[in-house]
Amino acid sequence: MAIVHIATKAISRKAGQSAVASAAYRAGVILKDERYDKSHDYSKKSGVMSADIILPTALKAKGLMVSREEIWNKAEHVEGRTDSRVAREWLINLPHELDEAKRKALAHEFTQALADKYNIIADCAIHSPSKKEVARGADPRNYHAHILVTTREAKMGADGQLFFDKQLKIAFEWSNAKRKTEGLQSSIKEIKEIRQLWVDMANKALVGLDVMELDARSFKAQGVDRLPTVKMGVDATNMERKGINTENGNKNRAIHVINQRREFTKQSNRKAADERHTVEYTEWATERVEWATNRHRQIDQHLDDSQQRIERIKRDTEWAVREDQAISKVIEGSSKRSGRNSRNAGRAVKRTERILRLVGTREPDLKTREESVGEFEQQAKAVNRLIANRANAIATAPSPFDDNARRARATRLAREQREFDTAAENHDRKTRYYSGRIESVNKQIRRIRVGYAQKLLERHKEDNRLIDGWRESSDDYPNKYDYRQSDLLNAFADKFKLNKASGEDYREYHKRISDTFDSPFFTENKAIMDLLRDPKAERDQYDAIKTHYDTFIEELDNRYKTIDSTMRNRLGNVADVSRRTAESLSAPSYLKELDNYINNEATADENKALAIKCRSNKINRTCQLLKNGMIGLKDIREADKRQTHSEALQVSSNNFMTSYGNELSNDEQKAINDGLSAVNQPVRSYTMGYRP
Repeated sequence: MAIVHIATKAISRKAGQSAVASAAYRAGVILKDERYDKSHDYSKKSGVMSADIILPTALKAKGLMVSREEIWNKAEHVEGRTDSRVAREWLINLPHELDEAKRKALAHEFTQALADKYNIIADCAIHSPSKKEVARGADPRNYHAHILVTTREAKMGADGQLFFDKQLKIAFEWSNAKRKTEGLQSSIKEIKEIRQLWVDMANKALVGLDVMELDARSFKAQGVDRLPTVKMGVDATNMERKGINTENGNKNRAIHVINQRREFTKQSNRKAADERHTVEYTEWATERVEWATNRHRQIDQHLDDSQQRIERIKRDTEWAVREDQAISKVIEGSSKRSGRNSRNAGRAVKRTERILRLVGTREPDLKTREESVGEFEQQAKAVNRLIANRANAIATAPSPFDDNARRARATRLAREQREFDTAAENHDRKTRYYSGRIESVNKQIRRIRVGYAQKLLERHKEDNRLIDGWRESSDDYPNKYDYRQSDLLNAFADKFKLNKASGEDYREYHKRISDTFDSPFFTENKAIMDLLRDPKAERDQYDAIKTHYDTFIEELDNRYKTIDSTMRNRLGNVADVSRRTAESLSAPSYLKELDNYINNEATADENKALAIKCRSNKINRTCQLLKNGMIGLKDIREADKRQTHSEALQVSSNNFMTSYGNELSNDEQKAINDGLSAVNQPVRSYTMGYRP
């Protein structure tokens, strides 16, 4: 039984950037909200075959119409917490034995089952392995689907619009404690049920195909993690001890080798995963350091601006104090003038009383004493009231420079200073933390670079590569470099001058190689680095890609063998001359099909290189065929057959030179000329020998 792959993970909401947008980008779907980066066109992401919205059957029956961006914007906006779970992603592998339409139908059937089971909306994106993923070691048959589903039930309001229940998540998102109180099974068991649902659907779709059924259980649960050894009887055991091979003993040895290879593959995969994690972590740490540096620069600028603002406020405060003192002096002067006016009014009243006493009688044009005193008192009150009002207006006028305002400003400045000090301290602490982490990562990277350099230096050792002439096979020694890989590593070393120079110290040589293997160098030469790290994985990847080329060449050769055989019979089938003539006639068509294969964008780079080499060999072979065919005309006794072959060779030569004459080397051109010279020589009777 084959194991099935299905995985799920929660997508949580993050402050500042939506995790749903990140998951959507991985799945290759389109989100058009203003908070998402519009510079990415997710629909054109490499490998995306289709992306569709799957609604629950109940909502489809009601005629709900909703766009992708509306679904995920509403799903995110309904969440209150910054770390709440917005969506869940399901990843399923689709059987490569099905065609594209059936794979899509199977993925949609499973997605529809999820949507109906939990009354949620799903976003199903189907992927095919891209050319870059295949080049990095992915299986070219790895068709899979990303399914983003909401974590709350989808409902349709009275206005016909979509909304999500803000009060309750679906049961799948509950904790195990809550599920237990509600009488539900654990989440692990529910995931296993969903896996079994997918297996049943996939096996139903695979009915009628010669394919092993899928099994929801793991290899370990199926009992096929390691092959069991075969039990041997007493006789067989005794024979093995005496050095005599038995059938069961051979089986046990084969099983032992297979188990060892499986264990080696597991260790290689774990090591590759660790190294990929290290590289990804290094890139992440570099981005964090860059962010921290920019943040530190912003805080420094903010502190400088705040210091300038503090100095400006201090100057304003000093100016306010001076203005306050000036206003106090004005009020004090006004109070003094008011006192003087009051004293003058009192003296005027007294003089008036003395005058009245001297007059003694009341004249018609003079006022009485009481009236004069009353007028003076009213005038004095009016003057005092005006002075008091002016003083009160000056004293009670609202001022931004009073003591309370100064104290409030001082308190605010102190608080801002504390905030700035705290921010600077936090920044310094984070800088020290990231510096330590980066130093640790750099040490690990240096160890990796040293390890790769050591592998390159020791590539010629017998333990690391197949030995010429020993008939060793990579199947027997999977961890050794085969002949092709050895040639690639030697060419790589020659290109970048990584071979040991004459008289160079070994330690200096090793250090020079390690210093060369920096991050940009790793990125530019990733294929060679993968070969150094794991020759078996690179070999398997190369063989998987080369299978397409081998199939193409085999079909091409078989087709042209039939064509050449037919042409040879038409020419009369005169020994090797007819074979060479027929093959030279079909050579331009053969080369044209090779050119089409090379120029096809879907052809892998490795296969293009093999096809280019095959093309060069075919051109050289055609030149030799034309030469030997023309020289071989002398061996044809029948004049009519000799004439037929001569005309066919002339046509073949003209066609070939017209299409590929500019590409011929000097040796190839000389071969053609030698053949033409032989044709122009007179022949004897019954033979085509040269005249002496």
